[in-house]
Amino acid sequence: MTNPTMSTLDELIETERKRAAERIAKLKRAAAAEQRRIDEKVVAILREQDADLYAQLAGEASAALADEKARRSSRARKSVSPTSTVPVKHASRDDEHGEEVSGSWQ
Repeated sequence: MTNPTMSTLDELIETERKRAAERIAKLKRAAAAEQRRIDEKVVAILREQDADLYAQLAGEASAALADEKARRSSRARKSVSPTSTVPVKHASRDDEHGEEVSGSWQ
């Protein structure tokens, strides 16, 4: 038999763990939002103080993102492509009736 006091204690512990996890998630979201604001400010300052460097770094970042996208796309194509990419040749067919056409009509 389970001890009612232990069951209640286990429930309280689980409740507190959930609350703590929610608080931690909220703090992480707040920290991420703050970091985004800081990054935006850094970009604005960089653009203002050194436009040439900003343009160079923006180009490098754009190229890096394009490379990542191409790699993901390539992996995705490979994962869904059939094992054989050679098309199978079929006999000619009469379009109207779907009958195979072979030889002469004589």
